[in-house]
Amino acid sequence: MRTIAELIRWRGQRHPDLDAIWYEGKTRTYGELNRSSSELAGGLVRELGLKPGDRVAILDKNCPEYLELVFALDKAGVVAAPLNWRLTPNEIKAIIDDIKPALLVIGEEFRQNGPFGVKTLTYAELPRGGEDPHRDVDGAVSTQFCTSGTTGLPKGAMLTGINLLNTGLCLALEMPEMREGGRSLVCMPLFHTGGTGWAVWSMQEGMTLVVVREIDPPKLLDVIVQQKIETALLVPAVMLFLTELPQARTADFSSLKHITYGTAPIAPDLLKRCIDIFKCRLNQIYGLTETSGPFTSLPFEHHHGEKLLSCGRPMFGGRARIVDSEGRELPSGEIGEICYQGESLMAGYWARPEATADAVRDGWFHSGDAGYIDKDGFIFVKDRIKDMVVSGSENVYPAEVEAVLAGHPDIVECAVIGIPDPKWGETVKAVVVKRAGSTLTETVLIDWMRDKVAGYKRPRSVDFIDKLPRNASGKLLKRTLREPYWQGMQRRVN
Repeated sequence: MRTIAELIRWRGQRHPDLDAIWYEGKTRTYGELNRSSSELAGGLVRELGLKPGDRVAILDKNCPEYLELVFALDKAGVVAAPLNWRLTPNEIKAIIDDIKPALLVIGEEFRQNGPFGVKTLTYAELPRGGEDPHRDVDGAVSTQFCTSGTTGLPKGAMLTGINLLNTGLCLALEMPEMREGGRSLVCMPLFHTGGTGWAVWSMQEGMTLVVVREIDPPKLLDVIVQQKIETALLVPAVMLFLTELPQARTADFSSLKHITYGTAPIAPDLLKRCIDIFKCRLNQIYGLTETSGPFTSLPFEHHHGEKLLSCGRPMFGGRARIVDSEGRELPSGEIGEICYQGESLMAGYWARPEATADAVRDGWFHSGDAGYIDKDGFIFVKDRIKDMVVSGSENVYPAEVEAVLAGHPDIVECAVIGIPDPKWGETVKAVVVKRAGSTLTETVLIDWMRDKVAGYKRPRSVDFIDKLPRNASGKLLKRTLREPYWQGMQRRVN
């Protein structure tokens, strides 16, 4: 099996009557999903003339139609390009201009956000009819998830069906709790690999997806209990919100066998609380969009002692190493850049050959994360080589926010850093040098940013200083800015 189109065809034939998706009280079987995605794929090819390799952008929250479209696009040989619905219209327009999709499929909730300068249809307006075009090809790009570099310019990480399915096979070996006929929670946004990827990986095992449109902790807790969820992928911020609910202490989690967590580091105290409340096995994962999601796993039996701070070891077929700034491999225990090599490595960045060449060198992907590997092969993430801030599992690239802040007439220069936060892991702080005589305040500046960047990117706090620290060559010393806020922390990620 080499494409996600093959996955849904095989499941539709093998288990046509097994529920594939539960959503807001309604179910859809694997047979129904296979047939409807084929009819949609046929309509897209016949009526809209979509060609192999075209991009189709998707802007909506989680729903069955979203997943149906992802499978239909692969059957049509077309690349699904999910968009982050949390972005502002201007940010979405910039990404669309970069992707140049043949079509934008949009949820009704977001129709008023446009126009985006591209043909736009809702799910209900998509043409249907005809048979499966069977235009999926081994090794072809099937999905393109947006990530970013430190320049803040959007990049599309191109993932093949082989990439995604390889990750799913690795997870199946690590997590036997993912079983045919079991119920898997899909609550992370589908514009992330943690959303669409988790859905695909669960379907590989023949699970029923319990899809949640967006995260509302009390409602999510009810769904976990009422739908008898067996396994889920969660981020630490969601785990924190759930465990803070009083009803979590008495909820019936007897069906819950397993929680996979990742995309952001977790505090040891929170992890211990989750073990106490959920009373199930937990498995930490680590990876990036460029690696089709996770490539390491920390099984539950290693959730003790020093290993609690580890993100685990490479999964089946994956390789990891630590290198210095010159690309030389470092011995066990020495901190350097974490690199990955394996079948889940992306095909490259869309229309970014130089960025691809910089990220993938001699077959190794350079993560931008600093860490070390211990004598047993466990990886420990210690800091970020790149300046990225992870807030509530969302990546924030300081250069992008700094570029917006620089447009304020009262700002001479600024820097954006991440500081520890008990709920979100990190939050964004702006450090600003004001023009002489300016009366600019923290409240005014944060309010000024409100319609310019997505909420999770906006600074939650602002410090005003006289001068930014720089070295002799003029390079900004962000570590100096961050240090006071991270004192007493074991690692410079939270």
